[in-house]
Amino acid sequence: MKANHSLADINIYRILRLVWENKGISRIEIASRLGLDKSTITKHISALKAQGLVREIAQGTPGPLGGRKPIFLEITPDYGVVGGIEINSERFICCILDFHGTILFQHQEQFRLEIYNQLKPKGIFVRAYRLIQEKCDSLGLRLLGIGVGLPALINPVLGKIIQSVPLCIEEPYFFVDDLKDITDVPLYIENDARCCCYSERLISDVSLKNVLFVLLEYRLTEAREDAKKNLSIGMGLILNGQIFRGNESVAGEFRSLFWDSAVRGQLKASYDIINSSDGTENAADMELSKHIAFLVNILNLNAVYLGGIDQKTEQRLASCILEQINFLWPYERKKDVDIQTASLGSLSVAYGAASMYLEKIFSIPNLSDIKSSNSFEILTNLK
Repeated sequence: MKANHSLADINIYRILRLVWENKGISRIEIASRLGLDKSTITKHISALKAQGLVREIAQGTPGPLGGRKPIFLEITPDYGVVGGIEINSERFICCILDFHGTILFQHQEQFRLEIYNQLKPKGIFVRAYRLIQEKCDSLGLRLLGIGVGLPALINPVLGKIIQSVPLCIEEPYFFVDDLKDITDVPLYIENDARCCCYSERLISDVSLKNVLFVLLEYRLTEAREDAKKNLSIGMGLILNGQIFRGNESVAGEFRSLFWDSAVRGQLKASYDIINSSDGTENAADMELSKHIAFLVNILNLNAVYLGGIDQKTEQRLASCILEQINFLWPYERKKDVDIQTASLGSLSVAYGAASMYLEKIFSIPNLSDIKSSNSFEILTNLK
């Protein structure tokens, strides 16, 4: 089934997306939500079942007037799998997800900076990719694509790392092009904090609307083993249900309003005390919380996720953020903002990178863009 992006083809994409987002949906509900005739839904679902992409699950109960029991549908979870990889200068994490987002495999590997300096992102990717390939081969899984999360300014359309301080990349690097002879599946890259947004979207059944994800990780300030570690702050935004990249895809880069040239980190306050053991607030907490509160109030966000640091620090920081949100809110009625810890902890970036690829598989192309394509075309041409 080759997608020509006719209206009929677009309807297939719409149906497939809806079934993916709503596991256990009936044909009647699909017709109602998409405004299509039942006969059209029946025809397209039959084609998707024949392709193996959609399957029937448990029957429901008939309506108040009787009639047939509705049959529920879901995407076939083991039709194929996707891989996710996080790369930074001290470790890589990789995982494999099925079409329901279930983790079938995960692996984490720490290494010294000298190893990173030898291998660079390309060499680290090759190690992770081979692990994923070997696991897929041993389990009989069909790998359809790979997503990679990196601490960098990323142009995902061009597959380019624009610049990265943590990865010691100062000039634009066309990462995907450099790996095209190594991978035999599509490869996409994204900023690590935005990958975390994809992660939370998939876990919450793609229902998050206006959310800020704050990724906090201690990283080396220089490419030396004896270099001091500093707290790195990256942010990802979901606005009106969409991952927000901004102009040139570099939204989310953070530096404090109080920063000056004498400051080495992203905050003016010292990072050394943000992990204070007594659980009390400190200048770094307060400075970061005020910035987060400003964004929450200006954009009217309904949730903030914190990831990358220890649970005790996250709890203390969450309390400070909520306090500042309401302190800086100009009305008496308090803001109802959910401050949460990242759902998957250290796996958030790698899982999110794989989630990003799942989103591409089940995306809906633009009817007017005849030349565009997505991974569904790969799926349907495999049979």
